[in-house]
Amino acid sequence: MLLERLVGSSKILLRLVFVVVLSGCVNSTNGVFVTKNKVTLAEQYPNIHFEQEVMIARISQMLVIGQLSKDERANLHFERGVLYDSLGLWGLARYDFTQALELQPNMAAVYNYLGLYSLLDEDYDAALEAFNVVFELDPDYEYTYLNRGLDFYYTARYNLAQQDFLKFYTSDKKDPYRTLWLYLNELKFKPNEAKQNLVNRAEQLSTEYWGTFIVQYYLGKLSEQALFDKAKSFVDPQSSQYAEILTETYFYLAKQKLNIGNLSEAETLFKLALANQVYNFVEYRFALFELAKLKDMETSEQNNVVTQNSPTK
Repeated sequence: MLLERLVGSSKILLRLVFVVVLSGCVNSTNGVFVTKNKVTLAEQYPNIHFEQEVMIARISQMLVIGQLSKDERANLHFERGVLYDSLGLWGLARYDFTQALELQPNMAAVYNYLGLYSLLDEDYDAALEAFNVVFELDPDYEYTYLNRGLDFYYTARYNLAQQDFLKFYTSDKKDPYRTLWLYLNELKFKPNEAKQNLVNRAEQLSTEYWGTFIVQYYLGKLSEQALFDKAKSFVDPQSSQYAEILTETYFYLAKQKLNIGNLSEAETLFKLALANQVYNFVEYRFALFELAKLKDMETSEQNNVVTQNSPTK
């Protein structure tokens, strides 16, 4: 499931080097996860990606010295691309995906990745074209419904996004993340129905997913303190899973702040979603994307102020 939720973009990483600086974050929001003197983050360990790095080395060796068919070489480039993507090395990942496609032009998964890269580079037309190719090659490629829905969502074509998000949701109604994206889209598409729809869908969610508790928070059934306490008991705070659930939590809290117009707190929470370094999560990737959009908005507003204050001749 984790691999299917990967997305990435090297361009956005270059545009947002500033996000690694979290100074001042604790002063811009006053919740439980972020307090005046403490930010809740997962522990980071130097060898956390050791297995992926070893696998990359082995695949690289096979590609250099192995006697391989085109299909075998394509599959190895794809597998190494996925590993690079999971480490946040998105430029290298894109190179490997492109190599895989040259060797095997009918790899639907590669078009899915490349479509996501185009989306996160804000090349929405190229992304849509790639996602449509996925469906031509494999009409049942489930996660492309999410990805194409995101393309429509971020271009304000909410009625089209609704169709794809709904298709994705009906494939697994126990998955809270499918429910959350439907809700976020419906807030734009039909806000008067969004909350009640979330209430109805929440009844089918599985508590095996951390996102179910985020949905309960959205519905007011859990306070932020209760959500914080639940996070510590849901998984071991010393485990890699704790970083994952914090990434998800900060992202969806940020979306909540963004939707009510609190841009400052949303920006802080998006940055904190990145701080746990879970590179292979949709929430990490789209936190980068949201921050890029906020940065563009800030730059545009500054330019407007300068223009308005400029003396006329």
